[in-house]
Amino acid sequence: MIEVANLTFFYGKDSQTLHGLNFSVEDGEIFGFWDPNSSGKSTTQKILIGILKGYKGKVSLFGQDISTRIFSKGWGLI
Repeated sequence: MIEVANLTFFYGKDSQTLHGLNFSVEDGEIFGFWDPNSSGKSTTQKILIGILKGYKGKVSLFGQDISTRIFSKGWGLI
């Protein structure tokens, strides 16, 4: 399960990439990003897998806030 609430991210001081993004993905649900170039799809994915820090908002995976939980053990990415 994935929950994203009011996700905001800046590259540098003045380049806001994400502007209050909200979505959730429930167990068994199939979800995909489909938007124009430079709309924040890759940035969102990098935040979800822990590559990018410094975001604002709430992101949780399987009910655990990713800013406070360490996901390094037992996780695989495809």
